[in-house]
Amino acid sequence: MKTRNLLLPVCLALLLAGCGEEAKIDSVKKTVVNNCKGKTMQDLASGLLQNPVWGFKKEADGREFVTLGGTVAGDKAPAWIKDKKVLDVSFSFALDAKSGKFDPGSLDGFPSLTSPEGIFQGYKAIVCD
Repeated sequence: MKTRNLLLPVCLALLLAGCGEEAKIDSVKKTVVNNCKGKTMQDLASGLLQNPVWGFKKEADGREFVTLGGTVAGDKAPAWIKDKKVLDVSFSFALDAKSGKFDPGSLDGFPSLTSPEGIFQGYKAIVCD
C-alpha cells in the first residue's frame, strides 16, 4: 500500500510532463506561418516530408525545441533540394523561453545556408509565394 501511494505522485508527474511536451508539439504544428495563405507548420511539413515525425527535446541549459524529422518527398521537393540529394533530414524549432511558443517569424527572410532549417525556409519561400 505504501509503495502504491509513493508511486502515484511519481506517475502523475511523469504523465503531466509528457502532456506538456505534447501540447508544445501540437502548438508548433498548428502555428500559422507568416504570409503563407493560412498554411500551418504541419501543412508545410506534410508537403515537404514523407511521414513527418514530430518530437520534443530539452537541452541541458533549459532551452526547448520541437523537432521534426523525415524523408524529403522527392516529387514535391524543389530542384535545388533534389540536386543536393537530401533524403533524411531533421529540423529543430526553438521555443521562446518565457512563453514556450514558436515564433514563425524565424522562418522569414533568406533561407539559412548553414543549417537544416534552411531547407524548411526554402520550401516555405517556394510554397508560400
